[in-house]
Amino acid sequence: MSSKIYFKQNGKRNFSWWLARAMSNTLLSLPNKTQLKLSKKLLLKPVRRKLSSLPEGINSEQFSFEDGILAVYRIGTGPKVLLSHGWSGAASQLFPLMQRIAAAGYEAVAYDQIGHGQSSGQQGNLFLFIRAKQAMIEKLEAEGEVKAVISHSMGGVAALTALKKPYPLLLIAPVFKLQQSMFEKVAESGIKTRLLENILFDLERQYDMEFFNNNPEKNAADYSGKIHIVHDRNDPFTPLSDSQTVSDKNQHVALKATNNLGHGRIIGSDDTWKAFQQLTEPM
Repeated sequence: MSSKIYFKQNGKRNFSWWLARAMSNTLLSLPNKTQLKLSKKLLLKPVRRKLSSLPEGINSEQFSFEDGILAVYRIGTGPKVLLSHGWSGAASQLFPLMQRIAAAGYEAVAYDQIGHGQSSGQQGNLFLFIRAKQAMIEKLEAEGEVKAVISHSMGGVAALTALKKPYPLLLIAPVFKLQQSMFEKVAESGIKTRLLENILFDLERQYDMEFFNNNPEKNAADYSGKIHIVHDRNDPFTPLSDSQTVSDKNQHVALKATNNLGHGRIIGSDDTWKAFQQLTEPM
């Protein structure tokens, strides 16, 4: 359900809109605990992509951390490159890029976010994205050199918050105005934004982290490592102009604008591969 809300491109007030509005009013009339439980099922449950088989050379394992069990995928040997997907995505979207990275002499490591793919959990949120990133970085740092980090969509917001070291960072179709985007999409669906607001305040208390004061544009400006962005001109979910603004304001941020690759196909594109090569080449 949440993906139909956040990735919907039509905000018309049809029957579904009025149904969502009526459902919102019902939820808001319930006791707070019940309201939060049902609202989270509505707004925090991503699409879980199935994985039928692994491509040749990619191995899987499980990694437990305090918030659940992550399905982790690896290919190659050498310095490590950590990759992560976005909302309602899965590591499988990254497999073609991982194969190219491995062929270039690196170990590519990706994982399914909590509530996604083959990982545990039924719900996801930005805080879980951040905590999973932190846990995976710590794991890889203990194993050896981490060469770069690659993140798609909301995964990029998490990376800008989670990374404590200035790893070269490749952001694919990042959502720099995540808060604005979420509230706009929820409102367009007919669901009252007060439900989302209540959920986010509850999650802030649960994880002792900030959502409303988390500013991805500022985090990018403050990041001390190199950032390369690949973003399509026709991305229907997050506008290129947001990435352009971040790039224009910050000398350490480079932007490659693509054509007709949308929000998903851009991940495995030649443009993304070239951006990775440029990001990791010696100074």
